[in-house]
Amino acid sequence: MSNIEEFEIFNGELDGYNGKDKYVKIPDGVKEITFRTFYGKDICGVEIPQSVEFIDVQAFLCCHNLKYVVIPKSVIAMDYGIFEDCENLTDIFLEVERGVDMPRWDPDWIYGCKAAVHYSGEWEYVDGVPTVKK
Repeated sequence: MSNIEEFEIFNGELDGYNGKDKYVKIPDGVKEITFRTFYGKDICGVEIPQSVEFIDVQAFLCCHNLKYVVIPKSVIAMDYGIFEDCENLTDIFLEVERGVDMPRWDPDWIYGCKAAVHYSGEWEYVDGVPTVKK
């Protein structure tokens, strides 16, 4: 998994990732994933800690190998097109329940992404990997 030295973090804002890991675990304590933090990075999966509250515009733009991501319920605000042009992203797993009001999520947070969105109760971890319930 990722080392803290591979991340550019300033005052709780994650501004960049310089590692080579395919599966990235963002360090606990990060409160914001900033504009294009992971732009074009060769990552397949990302673990976002419960400390993250905001994901900025196009944070994962052009992460062509990204397959899935879990967004914790701590995220109270998301901006426009955070997964734009992530053509292999098949699943976004949310820890919030379907129908729960998410007033600070930009209505176009999913813009440019064709991934299926799965809410809490619709998925579970199987051997450490988020999986849609059958």
